[in-house]
Amino acid sequence: MLCRRQGRCDLIRCKGFVCGCGHSGTTLIATILASHADVFLPFEETNVFFKWAPLALYRYSKLKRAAIGAGKSVLLEKTPRHIRRVDRIRRLVPGAKFVMPVRDGRDTVASLTRRLGGATESLDRWISDNTMVLAERGSKDVLIYRYEDLVDDPEATIEKICTFLGLSFDQSLLDYHRNPQRWFTLDAQPQHAALRNQQVNQPIYDGRGRWKTELGQQELMELTEGRGKPLMQAFGYL
Repeated sequence: MLCRRQGRCDLIRCKGFVCGCGHSGTTLIATILASHADVFLPFEETNVFFKWAPLALYRYSKLKRAAIGAGKSVLLEKTPRHIRRVDRIRRLVPGAKFVMPVRDGRDTVASLTRRLGGATESLDRWISDNTMVLAERGSKDVLIYRYEDLVDDPEATIEKICTFLGLSFDQSLLDYHRNPQRWFTLDAQPQHAALRNQQVNQPIYDGRGRWKTELGQQELMELTEGRGKPLMQAFGYL
């Protein structure tokens, strides 16, 4: 029985995880990839690898069975907070691959602040999460890309991600918005959920430059001259 189960699980040829700092484009790229014919992706943030290990494996095995039942060979999962569990995922899911978008800290902090209401909390989160992303630079099982590059050249960026995941690239992936998906249905903030669903179900949303009218001077200085500056420089934003 075990071998039979393992054989079925082996039908999943790629197990990928989209993670990183929230509001950096994780939902956007997950929605795009979910439109691929070979991909199964649950439209929720499972947070599964924050669970007790046996429970995490059990719940992840349910995702694999769902993917196989849907006739898909690639299982992707999007939980931004899984950036804090990358090593654990590596141990529990051999062969896992990680797609990690990054975004200009000024725009990300502005966007997070609008949702969370706290600029300091938003700044701390961007710095903390992206410090972990930067630490993964150069890892063979990790692809880091910039949200701004996706906006500037979506075809080349999506093709690069598909190649990394072992997926064929097709122009139809750029039409992902023609089949709207519903995220954030359990979000405690209905207005935020409606806005986020609207954003990810339209052609690639250009959210660059919002910091110019929304970001406070203190947070801007922290990102350009203070503790966020090394990360901004590392990802090419300064």
